[in-house]
Amino acid sequence: MVRVLQIEDMPSDAYLISREIKKTLGPCEFQIVEDKDAFLLSLIEFRPEIIISDFSIPGFDWKTALVLAIKHSPLTPFIIVTGSTSEEIRNQCINAGATDFISKNTIQELGPAVLKALKKGAV
Repeated sequence: MVRVLQIEDMPSDAYLISREIKKTLGPCEFQIVEDKDAFLLSLIEFRPEIIISDFSIPGFDWKTALVLAIKHSPLTPFIIVTGSTSEEIRNQCINAGATDFISKNTIQELGPAVLKALKKGAV
């Protein structure tokens, strides 16, 4: 089973994200965190194979999470899922080192994006 670490503060969004990933990958092990300390602990103890991050949650954002992920788990793909459809924000995320950027408006793209990121990381 693929270990998926989610940075998410909305249970409904966490469910939506996990549902989309399971459609493509089948059963996975999910861990959901909402803050920096829980995220760092999960990187060490849970050892995710992929990270799915909300763009912004109170007190913690994608940019901080990405910097920490690159430092502590540099080979782990990092996908941002957000309600934004802004091309400028998407480019900002990708240029900062995110593996991919998926809008919640096109959430059906998440499963294939996760699969692609995992395959790319395995090469």
